[in-house]
Amino acid sequence: MSRVSRGFKIFGWVIKFLFTLLVAVVCGMLLWRIFSSSDPKSMRTLSVNDGIYEAYGESDGELYIFRQEQNTITRAEHNAGYFSITKAIFVPEANQVQVVLKYNNSTIRHLKEDYSLEEMPEKSDDLFDVSLFFAVDLTPENTEDNDVLSEEGTRTFRCSSEQVMKDEKNLYNYRKFVFDLDECGEELAELLDSGLLLAVYADIYYNEDMKLDEEAYGTLCLYDYATEKETVKLSSEERKAIEAWVPKE
Repeated sequence: MSRVSRGFKIFGWVIKFLFTLLVAVVCGMLLWRIFSSSDPKSMRTLSVNDGIYEAYGESDGELYIFRQEQNTITRAEHNAGYFSITKAIFVPEANQVQVVLKYNNSTIRHLKEDYSLEEMPEKSDDLFDVSLFFAVDLTPENTEDNDVLSEEGTRTFRCSSEQVMKDEKNLYNYRKFVFDLDECGEELAELLDSGLLLAVYADIYYNEDMKLDEEAYGTLCLYDYATEKETVKLSSEERKAIEAWVPKE
């Protein structure tokens, strides 16, 4: 074999090796991004409290939980990609909704710019609050106005939340909120059974700008009357956590 042929062969091996290495690196980065963006365990499981414990017992362990497939990321021009709701589950028998808010570090940078803050907020700071906005049908005989909010055709109310947990994973920050509709004088099961609940929205506010009568920093729909409900089954770990719960006296 001539030196030229041998040189071309070695060059071909080098190119093949570099190409294989590049593919491996790209695949590794994609896999890292996929796994790193998944919710931490603390955010994936049901948060247990007295309401969940009591409803679980009353249902003989067959607690009904559901979710809907909705848009999970804010896409408006002023907040595109700022926020994501990675989990929103409805527990009618416990009169609760549980929501997980996710945002990355770039959202904190945008917050600093949008509100002209002097200093960059810390990742560990509780920067955002989530409020649920409910729309209830007042004119069930008229289905043509179901997608329009109006004083004549819609009753609305807002339910505040309690932040129960926070976590972070790589570039992402997580906050879990529990909404107890008892506190706002409403019954989720009755609203659903009546067929009058039109929609539920998660409004996200900067904690230092909690003007609930004005447009939220970000809004995502969690429920609408036309989308199919998906039953969420309790895991064995969640069942054990509920059964081990000690109610407050």
